[in-house]
Amino acid sequence: MKHIIAKYSISLLMAVAMAAAAGCSHGISFDIEGELADKAASQVYLIVEKTTADTIATAAVGSDNRFRITGHADEPATAIICDDNGNTLTTLLLEKSPLRMRPDFEHGYVVEGGPVNDKYNIVARRLADITEEAYRLDPSDSLSRERFNSLANKYRDIVSTAVDDNIDNIIGVELFLYQESKGMSAEQMRSRFEQFPAKMRELTAMRRFADYIDIYERTEVGQKFIDLPLHTISGDTTLADVCKGKRLVLLDFWATWCYPCMLEMPYLHKTYARYALQGFEICSISLDRSPERWRNFVMRSDMLWTNAIDIHKDGDECAVETYGLQSIPANFLIDADGTIIARNLRGEKLLAALEEAFGN
Repeated sequence: MKHIIAKYSISLLMAVAMAAAAGCSHGISFDIEGELADKAASQVYLIVEKTTADTIATAAVGSDNRFRITGHADEPATAIICDDNGNTLTTLLLEKSPLRMRPDFEHGYVVEGGPVNDKYNIVARRLADITEEAYRLDPSDSLSRERFNSLANKYRDIVSTAVDDNIDNIIGVELFLYQESKGMSAEQMRSRFEQFPAKMRELTAMRRFADYIDIYERTEVGQKFIDLPLHTISGDTTLADVCKGKRLVLLDFWATWCYPCMLEMPYLHKTYARYALQGFEICSISLDRSPERWRNFVMRSDMLWTNAIDIHKDGDECAVETYGLQSIPANFLIDADGTIIARNLRGEKLLAALEEAFGN
């Protein structure tokens, strides 16, 4: 979950001013002063995701570990500050007010000083507190799983209320795109999207999200699965090959760093042990960046089903984009005809679905 908040997580990553105050019509002239915790970088970059991730301003880090980034953006947007070592330092919302980035013991860095970011920080800190508690829970303990589910519901309620309260400004956009929309159906996404005023829907990030909804819809329940190249521990294959001759296949997206994914592992082991000989297969695709870490985890955890990693070779499509993923864990239950019959079955819901399908 922490990675999801940082936004992406890894994100999540991830204050209200009216759109007019944010400078919707004529863009935003920004002024950000910052201080690094130590002399770990010589340059910092302000990046806004447009059609790609675009660096819109840079600044040198002085001998006192301070910097100042100034420039102009066409519209309100979420931005990140990175250093020349490739580290993402913080996420912020562009606004006209002068801003200051400072080290924060609990959250790494915090950006404050403007009404937009100050109000956004209140929500972000509440979400971060929930995330920290969730990470302290024991995935193998049933009471911890119940507490995790309670925290997840509280997290969603905070996000939904904050979007309602900020439907006409960039805070609502940020929370909708990177938090609230996770787990929504395409219909739910479109419905929420239409609640935003026209000037918010015309922001670049929102227009891109409208295109994303169309992609997401292709993998909803009732659609045929989309084939993928698979780079498994034993060699290259395809999702179509994995599905051949199987009554049901669970296409599962996960990562070793994903705490909610770890909560699902006991259920994957249980369902595979019970139904593998009856025509059930699991195809787990890891989003880990380290093949070695992924491989060691799979071998150490006795994951005996099909295991692949989403590393792209020339000509490969990104599995995350193909299946319209916004967060993990995520899964798709595929029947013998290649039809997606369920999405995001977790825990006891996965057990119940397979018991019904196999009759035991």
